[in-house]
Amino acid sequence: MPKKTFECAEAVGATLITQAKDNQEDLRKQLAHGCRVQQSIETHADPVTKSHGRIEHRTYEVFNALPILNKWQKDWPYIREVIRVTRYREELNKTKPTETVHYYVSNRVLNAQLYAKYIRDHWFIENKLHNIKDVAFQEDRQTKHCNPYVYSTCIDIALNITRSKRIANIKSSLYENCLDFHKFYEKFKNDL
Repeated sequence: MPKKTFECAEAVGATLITQAKDNQEDLRKQLAHGCRVQQSIETHADPVTKSHGRIEHRTYEVFNALPILNKWQKDWPYIREVIRVTRYREELNKTKPTETVHYYVSNRVLNAQLYAKYIRDHWFIENKLHNIKDVAFQEDRQTKHCNPYVYSTCIDIALNITRSKRIANIKSSLYENCLDFHKFYEKFKNDL
């Protein structure tokens, strides 16, 4: 989470919500400590969902960032709110439920329900695009030092062609087509 990103978002008036991850260990620890000792401004709880063999429940708590980052205010002047997301997950085939806590920061002041929507929308994109690129196309396993954006763009084009054909299982389709190139060519020749 580069500080420059917050400066750019502030300059153009964009709303920026980003997760504090392990590579920002000091910041993440400070956020966790601040959220433990401070009272939340607002709380929103998503309804319990039951799907994909698991039960999930998320709680979003919003905190004022100024008291939490008081001594770091000169380093992070554009962080205005901290969002603590607690996710409870119980998988039906496992005996022990899990609870994870994630911290997000924002350069705007919004309500907890809006933060919940924006964070869930981000994970929808992550699951629908990046997971397919990583699993089906094995993008993360491929190390491309020269022109990595060209390689990623080629994967995006292949993914868009595959989705335009309304193929449900992309990974299976890729496997079948690599076994018989003529079948692949006949199926996609108009798109090439």
